[in-house]
Amino acid sequence: MTQKSIDLFIDAIRKGGAERVCVNYANYLADNNYKVRIVLFRKYEDSYINLLDDRIEIVYLHCHNASSMLKRIKATKFIFASTVITFNHQISIALWFYRRFIDKTKFKLIARNVNFLSRDLHLRKNSIKKFVTILLTKLVYRNIDYYIAQCNDMKDDMVSYLSIPESKITVIYNPVSTSIYKQDDIKKDIDLLFVGRIRKQKGLDYLATVLDSVSQYRNIKVCIIGTGDLEVELQHNLDEIKKRNNIEIERIYATDDVNSYYNRSRITILTSLYEGFPNVLAESLTVGTPVISFNCPSGPAEIVENGVNGYLIPCFDCDDFSNKVLSLLDNNELSDIRYFNSDKSFNLLEQVIKN
Repeated sequence: MTQKSIDLFIDAIRKGGAERVCVNYANYLADNNYKVRIVLFRKYEDSYINLLDDRIEIVYLHCHNASSMLKRIKATKFIFASTVITFNHQISIALWFYRRFIDKTKFKLIARNVNFLSRDLHLRKNSIKKFVTILLTKLVYRNIDYYIAQCNDMKDDMVSYLSIPESKITVIYNPVSTSIYKQDDIKKDIDLLFVGRIRKQKGLDYLATVLDSVSQYRNIKVCIIGTGDLEVELQHNLDEIKKRNNIEIERIYATDDVNSYYNRSRITILTSLYEGFPNVLAESLTVGTPVISFNCPSGPAEIVENGVNGYLIPCFDCDDFSNKVLSLLDNNELSDIRYFNSDKSFNLLEQVIKN
Protein backbone atom coordinates (compact mmCIF):
# COMPACT_ATOMS: atom_id res chain seq x y z
CA MET A 1 0.00 0.00 0.00
CA THR A 2 1.34 3.44 -0.97
CA GLN A 3 2.12 5.56 2.05
CA LYS A 4 0.33 8.93 2.04
CA SER A 5 2.29 12.00 3.12
CA ILE A 6 1.12 14.84 5.32
CA ASP A 7 2.77 17.85 6.98
CA LEU A 8 1.54 19.44 10.21
CA PHE A 9 2.74 23.06 10.58
CA ILE A 10 2.79 24.59 14.07
CA ASP A 11 5.08 27.14 15.68
CA ALA A 12 6.14 24.82 18.52
CA ILE A 13 5.05 21.79 20.54
CA ARG A 14 4.88 23.67 23.82
CA LYS A 15 2.54 22.39 26.50
CA GLY A 16 -0.82 23.76 25.42
CA GLY A 17 -4.15 22.72 23.95
CA ALA A 18 -3.42 23.16 20.24
CA GLU A 19 -0.03 21.51 20.67
CA ARG A 20 -1.54 18.46 22.37
CA VAL A 21 -4.07 18.12 19.54
CA CYS A 22 -1.24 18.32 17.00
CA VAL A 23 0.50 15.45 18.77
CA ASN A 24 -2.73 13.42 18.89
CA TYR A 25 -3.34 14.01 15.16
CA ALA A 26 0.23 13.07 14.27
CA ASN A 27 0.23 9.85 16.29
CA TYR A 28 -3.13 8.78 14.87
CA LEU A 29 -2.04 9.46 11.28
CA ALA A 30 1.23 7.58 11.77
CA ASP A 31 -0.79 4.59 13.02
CA ASN A 32 -2.92 4.77 9.87
CA ASN A 33 -0.23 4.51 7.21
CA TYR A 34 0.55 8.21 6.79
CA LYS A 35 4.10 9.49 6.44
CA VAL A 36 3.93 12.34 8.94
CA ARG A 37 6.17 15.35 9.41
CA ILE A 38 5.69 18.01 12.04
CA VAL A 39 7.22 21.30 10.89
CA LEU A 40 8.16 23.62 13.75
CA PHE A 41 9.54 27.13 14.02
CA ARG A 42 11.90 26.31 16.86
CA LYS A 43 12.65 24.08 19.85
CA TYR A 44 11.27 24.48 23.37
CA GLU A 45 12.50 22.53 26.37
CA ASP A 46 9.02 22.44 27.88
CA SER A 47 7.27 20.48 25.14
CA TYR A 48 5.25 17.42 24.14
CA ILE A 49 7.94 16.13 21.77
CA ASN A 50 8.46 13.03 23.94
CA LEU A 51 4.83 12.00 23.32
CA LEU A 52 5.32 11.71 19.55
CA ASP A 53 5.55 8.33 17.85
CA ASP A 54 9.09 7.49 16.69
CA ARG A 55 7.85 7.21 13.08
CA ILE A 56 7.07 10.94 12.96
CA GLU A 57 9.73 13.16 11.42
CA ILE A 58 10.37 16.51 13.13
CA VAL A 59 11.59 19.43 11.02
CA TYR A 60 12.87 22.60 12.70
CA LEU A 61 12.90 25.70 10.49
CA HIS A 62 14.81 27.80 13.08
CA CYS A 63 12.63 30.86 12.59
CA HIS A 64 10.51 33.10 14.83
CA ASN A 65 7.33 33.98 12.94
CA ALA A 66 5.34 33.24 9.80
CA SER A 67 7.28 35.76 7.73
CA SER A 68 10.69 34.31 8.59
CA MET A 69 9.18 30.84 8.07
CA LEU A 70 8.62 31.65 4.39
CA LYS A 71 12.23 32.80 4.00
CA ARG A 72 13.47 29.53 5.52
CA ILE A 73 11.16 27.43 3.34
CA LYS A 74 12.42 29.19 0.21
CA ALA A 75 16.08 29.09 1.26
CA THR A 76 16.01 25.36 2.07
CA LYS A 77 13.91 24.49 -1.01
CA PHE A 78 11.42 22.76 1.27
CA ILE A 79 9.34 20.11 -0.50
CA PHE A 80 5.77 19.98 0.82
CA ALA A 81 3.71 16.87 1.39
CA SER A 82 0.55 16.46 -0.67
CA THR A 83 -1.55 17.68 2.27
CA VAL A 84 -0.65 20.37 4.81
CA ILE A 85 -2.56 21.05 8.04
CA THR A 86 -1.78 24.30 9.83
CA PHE A 87 -2.39 25.05 13.50
CA ASN A 88 -2.77 28.83 13.46
CA HIS A 89 -4.19 31.34 11.02
CA GLN A 90 -0.92 33.26 10.56
CA ILE A 91 0.81 30.12 9.24
CA SER A 92 -2.21 29.41 7.02
CA ILE A 93 -2.07 32.88 5.48
CA ALA A 94 1.70 32.70 4.95
CA LEU A 95 1.54 29.32 3.21
CA TRP A 96 -1.34 30.51 1.02
CA PHE A 97 0.83 33.43 -0.15
CA TYR A 98 3.80 31.11 -0.71
CA ARG A 99 1.74 28.70 -2.79
CA ARG A 100 0.05 31.49 -4.75
CA PHE A 101 2.91 33.91 -5.46
CA ILE A 102 6.32 32.39 -4.69
CA ASP A 103 6.63 28.71 -5.54
CA LYS A 104 3.16 27.73 -6.80
CA THR A 105 3.63 24.34 -5.18
CA LYS A 106 0.55 22.17 -5.39
CA PHE A 107 -0.57 20.94 -2.00
CA LYS A 108 -3.90 20.81 -0.22
CA LEU A 109 -3.99 23.43 2.55
CA ILE A 110 -6.20 22.69 5.58
CA ALA A 111 -6.44 25.31 8.31
CA ARG A 112 -7.31 24.06 11.76
CA ASN A 113 -8.90 27.15 13.27
CA VAL A 114 -7.49 27.55 16.76
CA ASN A 115 -9.52 30.36 18.31
CA PHE A 116 -12.72 32.39 18.19
CA LEU A 117 -11.21 34.85 15.73
CA SER A 118 -13.73 37.69 16.02
CA ARG A 119 -12.71 38.00 19.70
CA ASP A 120 -9.09 36.89 19.52
CA LEU A 121 -7.98 39.33 16.82
CA HIS A 122 -9.62 42.37 18.41
CA LEU A 123 -8.56 41.68 22.01
CA ARG A 124 -4.91 42.42 21.25
CA LYS A 125 -3.33 45.80 21.93
CA ASN A 126 -3.72 48.35 19.17
CA SER A 127 -0.75 48.32 16.81
CA ILE A 128 0.04 48.33 13.10
CA LYS A 129 0.67 44.58 13.34
CA LYS A 130 -2.80 44.05 14.83
CA PHE A 131 -4.59 45.91 12.05
CA VAL A 132 -2.49 44.25 9.33
CA THR A 133 -3.28 40.83 10.83
CA ILE A 134 -7.02 41.61 10.91
CA LEU A 135 -6.92 42.84 7.31
CA LEU A 136 -4.99 39.82 6.03
CA THR A 137 -7.25 37.45 7.94
CA LYS A 138 -10.37 38.98 6.42
CA LEU A 139 -8.96 39.14 2.89
CA VAL A 140 -6.86 35.97 2.67
CA TYR A 141 -7.80 33.46 5.35
CA ARG A 142 -11.20 32.88 3.75
CA ASN A 143 -9.42 31.53 0.63
CA ILE A 144 -7.84 28.48 2.29
CA ASP A 145 -8.85 25.14 0.70
CA TYR A 146 -10.55 23.69 3.75
CA TYR A 147 -11.03 24.32 7.47
CA ILE A 148 -11.37 22.42 10.71
CA ALA A 149 -13.43 24.18 13.39
CA GLN A 150 -13.20 22.88 16.93
CA CYS A 151 -16.89 23.38 17.70
CA ASN A 152 -20.11 24.64 16.11
CA ASP A 153 -19.87 28.09 17.72
CA MET A 154 -16.46 28.53 16.13
CA LYS A 155 -17.84 27.45 12.75
CA ASP A 156 -20.66 30.00 13.03
CA ASP A 157 -18.11 32.72 13.89
CA MET A 158 -15.99 31.82 10.85
CA VAL A 159 -19.04 32.06 8.60
CA SER A 160 -20.38 35.34 10.01
CA TYR A 161 -17.07 37.14 10.66
CA LEU A 162 -15.04 35.98 7.65
CA SER A 163 -17.77 34.91 5.19
CA ILE A 164 -16.21 31.46 4.82
CA PRO A 165 -18.62 29.06 3.06
CA GLU A 166 -20.07 26.48 5.45
CA SER A 167 -19.32 23.76 2.91
CA LYS A 168 -15.58 24.30 3.46
CA ILE A 169 -15.73 23.84 7.25
CA THR A 170 -15.88 20.58 9.19
CA VAL A 171 -16.46 20.61 12.95
CA ILE A 172 -14.11 18.20 14.73
CA TYR A 173 -14.06 18.18 18.51
CA ASN A 174 -10.54 17.92 19.87
CA PRO A 175 -9.77 14.27 20.66
CA VAL A 176 -8.84 13.56 24.26
CA SER A 177 -5.36 12.11 24.59
CA THR A 178 -4.99 8.49 25.71
CA SER A 179 -2.79 9.86 28.51
CA ILE A 180 -5.98 11.21 30.14
CA TYR A 181 -7.87 8.48 32.00
CA LYS A 182 -9.70 7.86 35.24
CA GLN A 183 -7.61 6.60 38.15
CA ASP A 184 -9.59 4.68 40.74
CA ASP A 185 -9.01 4.99 44.48
CA ILE A 186 -7.09 8.25 44.23
CA LYS A 187 -7.44 10.82 47.01
CA LYS A 188 -9.30 14.01 46.10
CA ASP A 189 -6.93 16.39 47.88
CA ILE A 190 -7.40 19.41 45.56
CA ASP A 191 -10.64 21.37 45.74
CA LEU A 192 -10.29 23.55 42.63
CA LEU A 193 -8.08 23.01 39.58
CA PHE A 194 -7.28 25.62 36.94
CA VAL A 195 -5.26 24.59 33.87
CA GLY A 196 -4.34 27.13 31.20
CA ARG A 197 -1.89 29.69 29.96
CA ILE A 198 -1.54 32.70 32.20
CA ARG A 199 -2.73 35.35 29.76
CA LYS A 200 -5.60 37.80 29.30
CA GLN A 201 -7.82 35.38 27.37
CA LYS A 202 -8.12 33.14 30.43
CA GLY A 203 -9.97 35.75 32.49
CA LEU A 204 -7.46 35.80 35.35
CA ASP A 205 -9.13 38.73 37.12
CA TYR A 206 -12.35 36.71 37.24
CA LEU A 207 -10.40 33.69 38.48
CA ALA A 208 -9.00 35.78 41.35
CA THR A 209 -12.45 37.15 42.20
CA VAL A 210 -13.95 33.65 42.36
CA LEU A 211 -11.13 32.29 44.51
CA ASP A 212 -11.38 35.26 46.85
CA SER A 213 -15.15 34.85 47.20
CA VAL A 214 -15.13 31.07 47.75
CA SER A 215 -12.26 31.19 50.25
CA GLN A 216 -14.19 33.66 52.41
CA TYR A 217 -16.69 30.91 53.23
CA ARG A 218 -14.54 27.80 53.52
CA ASN A 219 -10.95 26.63 53.53
CA ILE A 220 -9.93 25.44 50.07
CA LYS A 221 -6.91 24.05 48.31
CA VAL A 222 -6.40 25.36 44.78
CA CYS A 223 -3.99 24.16 42.11
CA ILE A 224 -3.13 26.42 39.15
CA ILE A 225 -1.18 24.87 36.28
CA GLY A 226 0.35 26.96 33.49
CA THR A 227 2.66 29.83 32.61
CA GLY A 228 2.30 33.04 30.66
CA ASP A 229 2.97 36.75 30.38
CA LEU A 230 0.61 37.77 33.22
CA GLU A 231 2.37 35.71 35.89
CA VAL A 232 3.38 38.77 37.96
CA GLU A 233 -0.19 40.14 38.03
CA LEU A 234 -1.65 36.74 38.89
CA GLN A 235 0.83 36.16 41.70
CA HIS A 236 0.07 39.58 43.17
CA ASN A 237 -3.66 38.79 43.22
CA LEU A 238 -3.05 35.37 44.77
CA ASP A 239 -0.83 36.85 47.49
CA GLU A 240 -3.55 39.38 48.36
CA ILE A 241 -6.16 36.61 48.59
CA LYS A 242 -3.92 34.56 50.89
CA LYS A 243 -3.52 37.57 53.19
CA ARG A 244 -7.30 37.87 53.59
CA ASN A 245 -8.45 34.25 53.60
CA ASN A 246 -7.44 30.76 54.58
CA ILE A 247 -6.56 29.35 51.19
CA GLU A 248 -3.80 27.02 50.03
CA ILE A 249 -2.57 27.65 46.49
CA GLU A 250 -0.24 25.31 44.65
CA ARG A 251 1.41 26.72 41.51
CA ILE A 252 2.59 24.22 38.90
CA TYR A 253 4.31 25.87 35.96
CA ALA A 254 4.69 22.71 33.87
CA THR A 255 3.97 19.02 34.32
CA ASP A 256 4.10 15.83 32.27
CA ASP A 257 1.35 14.34 34.42
CA VAL A 258 -1.65 16.66 34.25
CA ASN A 259 -3.80 13.52 34.38
CA SER A 260 -3.04 12.99 38.06
CA TYR A 261 -4.14 16.57 38.85
CA TYR A 262 -7.48 16.05 37.09
CA ASN A 263 -7.97 12.88 39.10
CA ARG A 264 -6.99 14.49 42.41
CA SER A 265 -9.33 17.46 41.96
CA ARG A 266 -12.94 17.81 43.02
CA ILE A 267 -13.78 20.52 40.46
CA THR A 268 -12.03 21.94 37.39
CA ILE A 269 -12.83 25.60 36.67
CA LEU A 270 -12.54 27.77 33.55
CA THR A 271 -12.91 31.57 33.63
CA SER A 272 -11.98 32.40 30.02
CA LEU A 273 -13.21 35.42 28.09
CA TYR A 274 -13.36 33.22 24.99
CA GLU A 275 -12.00 29.87 23.86
CA GLY A 276 -11.60 27.74 20.77
CA PHE A 277 -12.43 24.34 22.17
CA PRO A 278 -11.37 24.15 25.85
CA ASN A 279 -9.56 20.81 26.09
CA VAL A 280 -9.33 21.21 29.84
CA LEU A 281 -13.09 20.70 30.22
CA ALA A 282 -13.20 17.58 28.03
CA GLU A 283 -10.15 16.12 29.76
CA SER A 284 -11.53 16.77 33.23
CA LEU A 285 -14.85 15.13 32.40
CA THR A 286 -13.06 12.14 30.90
CA VAL A 287 -11.56 11.33 34.31
CA GLY A 288 -14.91 11.99 36.03
CA THR A 289 -14.14 15.39 37.57
CA PRO A 290 -17.03 17.87 37.13
CA VAL A 291 -16.42 21.31 35.66
CA ILE A 292 -17.65 24.88 36.12
CA SER A 293 -17.12 27.35 33.29
CA PHE A 294 -18.30 30.68 32.02
CA ASN A 295 -20.55 30.11 29.02
CA CYS A 296 -18.10 31.99 26.83
CA PRO A 297 -17.65 31.63 23.08
CA SER A 298 -16.79 29.02 22.03
CA GLY A 299 -16.91 25.42 23.18
CA PRO A 300 -18.08 25.20 26.80
CA ALA A 301 -21.77 24.92 25.85
CA GLU A 302 -20.93 21.98 23.57
CA ILE A 303 -19.02 20.18 26.33
CA VAL A 304 -20.83 20.97 29.59
CA GLU A 305 -24.35 19.67 30.18
CA ASN A 306 -25.53 22.25 32.68
CA GLY A 307 -26.53 20.62 35.96
CA VAL A 308 -25.47 17.18 34.72
CA ASN A 309 -21.68 17.05 34.45
CA GLY A 310 -21.01 20.61 35.55
CA TYR A 311 -22.29 24.16 35.40
CA LEU A 312 -22.32 26.83 32.71
CA ILE A 313 -22.21 30.31 34.25
CA PRO A 314 -23.49 33.45 32.47
CA CYS A 315 -20.57 35.64 31.40
CA PHE A 316 -19.13 37.04 33.66
CA ASP A 317 -21.20 36.47 36.78
CA CYS A 318 -18.61 35.79 39.48
CA ASP A 319 -21.25 35.62 42.23
CA ASP A 320 -23.10 32.80 40.46
CA PHE A 321 -19.79 31.11 39.67
CA SER A 322 -18.72 31.22 43.32
CA ASN A 323 -22.11 29.97 44.55
CA LYS A 324 -21.96 27.00 42.18
CA VAL A 325 -18.45 26.17 43.37
CA LEU A 326 -19.56 26.24 47.02
CA SER A 327 -22.65 24.18 46.26
CA LEU A 328 -20.67 21.53 44.41
CA LEU A 329 -17.96 21.37 47.08
CA ASP A 330 -20.59 20.97 49.81
CA ASN A 331 -22.96 18.56 48.09
CA ASN A 332 -21.01 16.91 45.26
CA GLU A 333 -24.36 16.20 43.60
CA LEU A 334 -23.08 15.82 40.03
CA SER A 335 -22.02 12.35 38.99
CA ASP A 336 -22.75 11.92 35.28
CA ILE A 337 -19.64 11.83 33.07
CA ARG A 338 -19.57 12.70 29.40
CA TYR A 339 -16.85 10.85 27.56
CA PHE A 340 -15.57 12.29 24.32
CA ASN A 341 -15.47 9.95 21.34
CA SER A 342 -11.96 10.39 19.97
CA ASP A 343 -12.57 7.75 17.29
CA LYS A 344 -15.27 9.95 15.75
CA SER A 345 -12.90 12.94 15.73
CA PHE A 346 -10.18 10.96 13.98
CA ASN A 347 -12.63 9.56 11.41
CA LEU A 348 -13.75 13.09 10.56
CA LEU A 349 -10.10 14.15 10.26
CA GLU A 350 -9.48 11.48 7.63
CA GLN A 351 -12.59 12.53 5.74
CA VAL A 352 -11.29 16.11 5.56
CA ILE A 353 -7.88 14.91 4.33
CA LYS A 354 -9.43 12.73 1.64
CA ASN A 355 -12.08 15.28 0.58
